Amino acid sequence: MKIDFHVHQPGRLGDGNYPYRSEDYIKFMDKHGIDISVMLTIDGFWQDPVACNDYLSEWCVSFPDRLVPFCTVDPRKVGADKEVERCVTKLGMRGVKFHNWLQGFSPLETFMAPICEAAEALGIPLFFHDGTPPYSSPLQIAELAARHPKLKVILGHAGLHDLWPEAIAAGRRHHNVYLCMCATPPFAMEQIVAQVPLEQIVFGTDGGLFHTAEQPYVDYRFREFDALEIPMTVKDRILGSNALRLLGRPVEERR
Repeated sequence: MKIDFHVHQPGRLGDGNYPYRSEDYIKFMDKHGIDISVMLTIDGFWQDPVACNDYLSEWCVSFPDRLVPFCTVDPRKVGADKEVERCVTKLGMRGVKFHNWLQGFSPLETFMAPICEAAEALGIPLFFHDGTPPYSSPLQIAELAARHPKLKVILGHAGLHDLWPEAIAAGRRHHNVYLCMCATPPFAMEQIVAQVPLEQIVFGTDGGLFHTAEQPYVDYRFREFDALEIPMTVKDRILGSNALRLLGRPVEERR
């Protein structure tokens, strides 16, 4: 099993179309042996999030076993928790993605509480951009996890280049903080695997941002991961069963 836990739907062009179709990205996934991509918006961080949730759902709907969409919301807006509920119960989305830096909010604002409570009730994770200030340090996001110990909180980049030691501290301190190693340096990924409980680690590439469905950096990042000096059984769990559990999908444990 090979799951990319951090992929973006391409941004829409001025005419409302996309630079490539979901079926084109599926062909790219097949070429590189990627079984599932967790799909996140990009337009929804600065455009109407409700409309962009619908666009993402439409883009993924033909491939429900391969493309798993996460919604986004403007957390300041009254009813953001209801939009999360709609996206999960009506559109089949499996998480909520925030780009707290682009969206310009702190994850510790009081308006986050209803969204956290809705996510807990629905059994879905909150996925945050992390690793760049402001509002995006791993321990700042982890404080939200501490306030809601039943909520699953994902650090979308595991600290990136500068804050990965802080991401390690967050993962060690809070059992409900998960690290998505995405654009994280290889030496940092090895330290994360050595120090953070294995069940709290997944992997992503930040795919989808290239202008065609053929995404050269996605394959490069998987090759970086393949080259890590960690056991194959550990790699299998990070790319497979760990990710499946976060998505609420059944896991068949290997014996």
